[in-house]
Amino acid sequence: MTRDATKPFNGEEQIEKTLTSDPLKLYLDVAKDFDPIRDKAQDLLWPENQDDARWSDVADRYAEQAGMPWLPPKGLDTLRSVACNRGLWEDLGNGYVTKKPKKKRTSAQVIAESEPDDEGKVRLRVNPQNAGPLPHIHYAEDAPVSDSSPQLKDQAYTTAALRVNFLVCDPSGQYETGDPVTWANKLVLRNLLTEKDGERSVELLVAPKGAIRYTLDGSEPRDGSAYEGPISICDADVMLRAFAEADKIETKAEFHFPAKGKKGLQIDQVKPGRLVSRTGRKLDSRGKTFEALKQAAEKGATFEGIVLTVGQGSQMIAVQVGEIAVDAAFIEALLTKVLEKFTSDTPITMTFRKGHFASGHDLKDFAIRLGIELQPGDVEQ
Repeated sequence: MTRDATKPFNGEEQIEKTLTSDPLKLYLDVAKDFDPIRDKAQDLLWPENQDDARWSDVADRYAEQAGMPWLPPKGLDTLRSVACNRGLWEDLGNGYVTKKPKKKRTSAQVIAESEPDDEGKVRLRVNPQNAGPLPHIHYAEDAPVSDSSPQLKDQAYTTAALRVNFLVCDPSGQYETGDPVTWANKLVLRNLLTEKDGERSVELLVAPKGAIRYTLDGSEPRDGSAYEGPISICDADVMLRAFAEADKIETKAEFHFPAKGKKGLQIDQVKPGRLVSRTGRKLDSRGKTFEALKQAAEKGATFEGIVLTVGQGSQMIAVQVGEIAVDAAFIEALLTKVLEKFTSDTPITMTFRKGHFASGHDLKDFAIRLGIELQPGDVEQ
């Protein structure tokens, strides 16, 4: 053993120094030294002449095999995670892991880059998976797809169909053609309040298409009256609940109409509330973004449909989170990691489509502190 005699003796440090010297027995960084650790694991921890192994048995062999190097706590699980993420191993989902995954088949990753507009149109990004250097992406709207279906010219596609089926083929023959991938649209319910000769009425619209049912007494709209035309409503507060369905795609919405003559948006201070925007509500500065995250953390709020944009022009990073509710700590961790690549004055914007709050009071306070002027349709309770 050798050590710096000018420094206090540290037994743990000396042991680590010995075990990480040649001949190496201890690996401290599984990801950095992944290849030699994986090779050893495959040689020593798998049953002989078998590609699949029960992971609990692998863990038992790890404790018994003297030839297997030592890893940090939970290092074996880290090894499995890295190997599976890189596609070198595969978790079979039944407690077994294989060191020779089956050859992947073609597929598609379909990302909605916008919410449905008033016509139900959505902009999609279609990314081929396991498809070779020049993949073909075939598509069919509301119909089966095959390799004779039309082919996308690029990976962007705008549609108002209820469903679009995509089939990815690899002309190079490197990958076998996989199953079609189906993307399903959302129905959008809207309303139009009009007043004529002192009588109020509400028109309901659904895009891209569908049948509508509704109630005015707060009951389940799925079992309500079929919508056939503008609905007359009284002069008092009215809660209209609507349900729309088209080819097994469903949506619900609640529309609150204040009493005649009552101005402004009415928010129940106690009921949970959602701050919504189909196009995305933008926080257009670094200060607003971090203030929003601070307020959200204090109120236990979560967000969906987030886009974080840092930088500008070609020197930028954008992070998108879809319909997954995430809290302020999660968003700030993403933002902090991205900001490592930029200076402290780099512009930041954050947009979100939904903000979930425990009460109308919290939602309203959040809006006030961020300078958000709430309009009818911005809040759902």
